[in-house]
Amino acid sequence: MYGRDETAERLLLEAMAALDESLTRWWAECDRLRERDAFVATGVMGAYSDILPADALRDATASVYAEIAHRLGWLELDRALSAAEYQRLSADIGGWVTQDRTLTEVIETFGPPSLWIGGTNPFYSKTLAYVTANRDDDLICLHLWNAFANTAPETGLRGVHPEPVVLAVRHRPGPFPGAFSFTPEGLRRRPSDDQCSPLRPAVWIFHGEHARYASGVFDTLDAGLAWAAEHQVTGILAEYPHGGAYDVAVSEGRFTPSKAHHGTADHVATFSPGLRHIHLTGGRPDR
Repeated sequence: MYGRDETAERLLLEAMAALDESLTRWWAECDRLRERDAFVATGVMGAYSDILPADALRDATASVYAEIAHRLGWLELDRALSAAEYQRLSADIGGWVTQDRTLTEVIETFGPPSLWIGGTNPFYSKTLAYVTANRDDDLICLHLWNAFANTAPETGLRGVHPEPVVLAVRHRPGPFPGAFSFTPEGLRRRPSDDQCSPLRPAVWIFHGEHARYASGVFDTLDAGLAWAAEHQVTGILAEYPHGGAYDVAVSEGRFTPSKAHHGTADHVATFSPGLRHIHLTGGRPDR
């Protein structure tokens, strides 16, 4: 209702900053967006255009400005998570979205959101954000969409799904392109053909159930899923970074050595990449 682009958010927040004598902080937040590649020539919406389908961009874009409002103390939360709830969500969400998830599953698993962006009509996109009352905490934003006409057969979905499903979650700090984890449906619906962050080159490796060795390596998730469907295999298709899984996880801040055995030869040799993985049965993702 406030337009197809983000002009409303920028006008509103800059006006609030002027009234609050916080223009310097507002301008610093705008600079931070550009430094993170979260604001390009076509704005935040342009940065999101490589992440989500066009119909899902508006609400997702608003979530970025909501995060700024939270840091500046202007955002009224519908529900503030406790520190423990937030930490648990932060730790679990990347693995949780390795499977397709519905709006109902989001609410049942994590409770009502701190902020609901978008309408309640189940046939339209929306973004659900979770955060504590602490202004230093970033919003964890789940982006949902529900335009499933002509869905690819391997998804198992037919026609229009009765409720929105999660496409992606924005939950990592740092450069914007690497801030997301995707559900399988989100990867299929992502506009870019490149399914891997350019900041983290990766491959997808298939390991059959009860197999001793991996039996397939693929440049993209789509290629791995197509191969698995063709051969109707059962096992796990997992994302692996280029380089040592332990070293990459430490460098990206996904793992912090905290015990004596961390970083030893045995620990490094058995370290899981901790990225996305999909369980397949007969070549189809488990539901």
